[in-house]
Amino acid sequence: MEQTNSHTPTAEQMIAADNTTLIKRIMDSDIFYSFIRSPLIVIAAMLCLTLIFSAFFAPWLAPYDPFDQTTLSLWAANLPPLSTDEDGLFYLLGTDNQGRDILSAIMYGMRTSLIVGLAAVAFALVLGTSLGLVAAFFGGWIDSLLMRIADIQLSFPAILVALLIDGVAKAVLGTSQMESLAIYVLILAIGLSEWVQFARAVRAAALVEQRKEYVQAARIMGVPVPYIMLRHILPNVVSPILVIATISIAVAIITEATLSFLGVGIPQTEPSLGTLIRVGGNYLMSGEWWITLFPGFTLVLLVLSFNLLGDWLRDALNPRLK
Repeated sequence: MEQTNSHTPTAEQMIAADNTTLIKRIMDSDIFYSFIRSPLIVIAAMLCLTLIFSAFFAPWLAPYDPFDQTTLSLWAANLPPLSTDEDGLFYLLGTDNQGRDILSAIMYGMRTSLIVGLAAVAFALVLGTSLGLVAAFFGGWIDSLLMRIADIQLSFPAILVALLIDGVAKAVLGTSQMESLAIYVLILAIGLSEWVQFARAVRAAALVEQRKEYVQAARIMGVPVPYIMLRHILPNVVSPILVIATISIAVAIITEATLSFLGVGIPQTEPSLGTLIRVGGNYLMSGEWWITLFPGFTLVLLVLSFNLLGDWLRDALNPRLK
């Protein structure tokens, strides 16, 4: 009778071994070593993860729901930090002019800002990477046309491009539809203002890669062009994409906050960091400083943590600094 070898590993054991090997490879990598030897980057990463976690789990972590009108009371409006209202409810960071808890509003508003920033960068990444690969691989008039469009757009500040796109969308959709589609229009506007950075970086890296022997061999063998771009060239240009994406998230969040502060971004019915700062600015001179100070400080911490991680990632992935 044939007997089963007791030493043969099961599928679960093989998966566990692969995971252990992957974790060991990550911990032994130069990037992980560069990460743990920099206390500032570790603090920035922990701060960034804490803010992201508190934002996306705001419905469960926030002390109050700023969208629930039944829980709001004008008697609790404009309370300073560390205050308690008549019902015994405690407000760590105070309340705004509508009686909303500032801490809860920041957590919900930060979620909106992160969704807009991440979605806009994802859109810009896909668009810019695709156009950069096409420009590098085909060259000729296609490359010249795409790069001239990129040069023209770079001559204008990103905030002006986003304002232009937002204004055109408002004229086409109308005020009523713009209220319901404001987030999507904002994502589109910020994404279209940020794609140039990805396109130029990917094009420069792809021009170097396509001259190498493995790409030339794939062309001679008749490998389809889309397969060469996605399978051979794209994996070798991931490093600059990751660096630009990390820094672009901070830029997108700042752009969203600026547009919302100017009144052309997220409507006031959906709090974001920009709208909270805008509302608080109206009461700054009357002494209610906490309404705008705490959202502004949160915005600074969020953007600073992403910028620090982007700068570290740029240095960690740069082979000349190793």
